[in-house]
Parts: sequence; C-alpha cells; structure tokens
Amino acid sequence: MKSNNLSTKHYQFGIAGDKPVVGDFDGDLRSDFAVYRPSEGIWYIQKSHEGISIVRWGLADDIPVPADYDGDGRTDIAVYRPSDGVWYQLRSTGAVHIEKFGLSGDIPVQLR
Repeated sequence: MKSNNLSTKHYQFGIAGDKPVVGDFDGDLRSDFAVYRPSEGIWYIQKSHEGISIVRWGLADDIPVPADYDGDGRTDIAVYRPSDGVWYQLRSTGAVHIEKFGLSGDIPVQLR
C-alpha cells in the first residue's frame, strides 16, 4: 500500500461578513488569500510574495468580480454595482476602468 504524505494547512483570514475572492494578485501562478469586506468597501489580499495589500475599492452593495481584465497575468480588483449596471476595475497597473454593461439588478457570473 502506497502512503500519501499529504498535509493540510489552515489559515484564518477575514472576519464574519467578508466575501472570499479568488485570484493571483501578484502574478506568480498561485492563488492568493483574499477577501472583500462589503461593510467597508475594502479588499484584504495576502499575496504569496508581496505581503498584505489593503485596498479601498467598492461600496456595501457591490459584488466583487476579480479577474485579469488587462491580460498581464495578475488578477485585477473589480466590483460590479448591480444598482446601476456598472463595472469598476482597479487594474494591477494602477489604471482605473469604468464600464456600463448591464441593467439594474443584473448579477455577474465569473467564467474561468
């Protein structure tokens, strides 16, 4: 019988009410621990190699939609505002992109 030497690591990151988000925010091809705190509109990101980033980007009713919108290999911070159908992106380059795409009440779906 072959033995697997698998280990499990547990991390506590975030508080009640935070929304976990998935992404490679530092471009090292590994997912980073990250949460969006809607009550404050703040993203808390534990990057694999660059430490913790704390970024204010969003409002309480926004839906986090992180993805690599600019194709540079790093996940960008982004929210969709369902009240007005607008996407707000803070790209890893520092550029801001705002785009109206959707109707009030739409819910974004993330494809991978």
